[in-house]
Amino acid sequence: MATNHEIRELLEATAYDVNGDKLGKVNEVYINDASGQPDFVEVNHGLFGMNSSLVPLRGHDIDGDQLKLAFEKDRIKDAPNVDADAHLSDDEQAQLYRHYGVEAVEDHAFYGDAGVAGAGVAGVAGAGVADADETVEVDHVAETAQVDHVAETAPKHAAAAPAAEAPAAEADELILSEERLNVSKERQATGEVKLRKHVVTDTETIEVPVQREEVTVERTPISAEEAANYNGTIGEEEASVIVHEERVVVSKETVPVEKVSLNKTTVEDTHTVSEEVAKERLEADGLANER
Repeated sequence: MATNHEIRELLEATAYDVNGDKLGKVNEVYINDASGQPDFVEVNHGLFGMNSSLVPLRGHDIDGDQLKLAFEKDRIKDAPNVDADAHLSDDEQAQLYRHYGVEAVEDHAFYGDAGVAGAGVAGVAGAGVADADETVEVDHVAETAQVDHVAETAPKHAAAAPAAEAPAAEADELILSEERLNVSKERQATGEVKLRKHVVTDTETIEVPVQREEVTVERTPISAEEAANYNGTIGEEEASVIVHEERVVVSKETVPVEKVSLNKTTVEDTHTVSEEVAKERLEADGLANER
């Protein structure tokens, strides 16, 4: 069963993809020339919302100021580039429908004021006939918007109005409008820092004092008393003494010497964004005094 909405709800909405990821604001709404119902919206996406894509409304859901589209963010970003400020041609519609595979998605919404021209509303060709004041059933919209029927009947040119609502002007006055930049920020991952330790081998030299025993020969004359008491005879004899020395023994142990950690700090930079904006200027012909 169709749900009734108004075009202004689309123009005031923020678009999200089928997974709930935020895309951006709705710039324009494209109305089907035959059915009088909105077929496409132009939505902002990317850093600062500087990029935009045309997305079919088939299968969408609108809740307050949130427009949930039936397609994933990556598919929307990769949509074919078409002139968003002009009437969609037959080939452009067919190209968009093929990209989104729109045949597999059903629509669930009806817009009662879709036949009323306004700021942010553009034209799009379509098959089938439906009055703007009549209720268009979901099955009929899904059937007449198939890719096979896009090229059958379509006006070739229709102007796309700016994406901002303007108050109605009286017969003797004009409303001047201008585009203004809306800049936002989004947080993105730019890199990854890792700490890694590895083993290197150094040579360390330490001087260690060591001791050793040496043998020396000491000669002492025999006293007369010692000679009188000596009973030995002449012959071969041997004497020995054990000598010692210190040797260096090396061992190693592992001890912690330092702790290293990663910390993050936020640094603020200033980026300059430039974009062309359109402004309306007034020219008066035939006036003696211009203000």
